[in-house]
Amino acid sequence: MSDRKDEVRNYKTYGKRRSLRLRGFDYHIPHAYHLTWGTADRKPVLSDPSLVVPLIEELECETSGEGFLLYAYCFMPDHVHLLLFPDGVQDVVSFIQSYKSKTTRIYWKTGKKGKLWQHGFYDRILRQEEDIKQVARYILDNPVRKGLIDDVHEYPFSGSFVFEKGDL
Repeated sequence: MSDRKDEVRNYKTYGKRRSLRLRGFDYHIPHAYHLTWGTADRKPVLSDPSLVVPLIEELECETSGEGFLLYAYCFMPDHVHLLLFPDGVQDVVSFIQSYKSKTTRIYWKTGKKGKLWQHGFYDRILRQEEDIKQVARYILDNPVRKGLIDDVHEYPFSGSFVFEKGDL
């Protein structure tokens, strides 16, 4: 029985940092990425317009300045979804690190303290056959699925810097 306990003890992975990135994948390569990350401790701080509007403005600044196409974004109360496409110069990981750092400073300027974001982020690399507009619609539909609103067009913290919201 002690051999089984040793196996279980040696197998445990919680408490260790694990990379969420695909091993050996070059995140500079132009692909469409669906990215998601949460707020620290999943606190619902992203429902305050005085915070979220500047975060969206920073997102627009960062994506246009770094050569990213942002097909869709949605700031839910405790997490964020992005659908973006890099131009191949800056990698997605560096982009998210920079964005999180700058937006944490915005968070602090609102009088809040501590961390704004969870460590890391989740990514899903879209396949070539996947329809960008369909994935963008899925992202924009998050507040409807969560019961926050009845119509995608009512939600003030989602949109696209490529498409008109009404065209999705």
